Amino acid sequence: MGYTVQEKSIVDFCESKTESLSNWVRKVKCKSLNAKTKRKRDLRVIAILSNSLFRAENELLHKQRERARRWAQMQADLGLNTKEEEAAKQQREKIDNFWKNDLSVPLRFAWVWIRRPPSWLPLGRGRS
Repeated sequence: MGYTVQEKSIVDFCESKTESLSNWVRKVKCKSLNAKTKRKRDLRVIAILSNSLFRAENELLHKQRERARRWAQMQADLGLNTKEEEAAKQQREKIDNFWKNDLSVPLRFAWVWIRRPPSWLPLGRGRS
């Protein structure tokens, strides 16, 4: 089901620094939780794990933000998202304008009648 030793080394080699840092943070969280739940706690180990975890999480967050910023800058430089965003924005505006028009009031009124017919209708609540 898993992968062999040779494939594992290839995966580890291809893993980015952010992914390896993320994996390291996950492992330290498990160790920290394990150290905190032990009956015989070692406060020094817990303090070291907490401090290193805090620093690693901050570094990971910084790298993720930097990567997102660079990706957004590259998209803006290449103009990748302008056409798609513009088309999606126009489509959303059309839908919003449709529901903001006067046409939407009769539709909403009809929907209320369908959901809750008045009591004077034979199918309404006035049925005996």
